[in-house]
Amino acid sequence: MKQPTQRDLQAENRRNQLLDIALALFAERGIENVSIKDLAAEAQVAQGLIYYYFESKEALLEAVFQRYNPFPQVRAIIEQMSGMPVQEGLLLFTHGLATLMPEKRNIFRILLRELISPRTNLLTQALPSQEETLKQLVQYFQGRITAGELKPHQPVIPIQMLISSFLISLVAKQSLELLGPQLVEIILDGIRTP
Repeated sequence: MKQPTQRDLQAENRRNQLLDIALALFAERGIENVSIKDLAAEAQVAQGLIYYYFESKEALLEAVFQRYNPFPQVRAIIEQMSGMPVQEGLLLFTHGLATLMPEKRNIFRILLRELISPRTNLLTQALPSQEETLKQLVQYFQGRITAGELKPHQPVIPIQMLISSFLISLVAKQSLELLGPQLVEIILDGIRTP
């Protein structure tokens, strides 16, 4: 494999810088309110340079999501939960989210905004990752139902309660670390077997 040249490294650094700026602008203003011109002004570069790296705003958005996609890390947390008792597993999950979500605040803000008001193809890119993550969580809950820890129920309901509460708290800049254990208790009070 060929070693990257200094020029290759500089190009990669510039591309990453543009992705960082795009992420921040999209999160702050919303995707629909950011133009290539805005991005160029913020990066202090010519618009042509952005088009050199990304053929369109949609391509830029796709690259932002690919670089900052939080779902692989969420799935890694869920994999750690495998076989754990439900309270222990959900506390691990909420602790993992409480750590990950502030680190990935901007991409979560973009995803949340797009879920509420879809205007771009970002959701079609995120959807397979989101669906795989949901499937893993449902399987975990099903396993806990089969083990007799939880009453039979539709796992999607407590999962949505948990994740939506975290997203709202993230946007409201509330402590996710404090929210997790309380939310787990409230949810488990409704679905745990006596």
